[in-house]
Amino acid sequence: MNLDIELPEFITPLMKKWLIQYKLDFLTSLTSIGLFHWDYSPNKRKPEKPRRIPRLDARFEFKDSSFKNSIYFFEIDSKTLHVFESSGIDLGGLNIAHEYLLQESEFVQTKVLIKMIR
Repeated sequence: MNLDIELPEFITPLMKKWLIQYKLDFLTSLTSIGLFHWDYSPNKRKPEKPRRIPRLDARFEFKDSSFKNSIYFFEIDSKTLHVFESSGIDLGGLNIAHEYLLQESEFVQTKVLIKMIR
């Protein structure tokens, strides 16, 4: 299995492996790919658990479209990957972030980190 599109140089082998496992059939519909990091803000209801806010870093745009389909990565360590996916139009769509763990050369989704409809 090989990727049909040219990826930017900031995409690591771990990220490429995730793309091959989960998005190989949908690579042509991607509008952008990139990196992100987590920012935290205070949570009034649960002060011990701050809110996670994904902040985009480096980004590479494949095409410009009114319907966006973007994937952003945050590599925790050599086996843990956070993936933030954003899809939809500018004022409506879905943002979701998952944590994946590499086990025996396959990724396993461990938990949903955030999920919001905009």
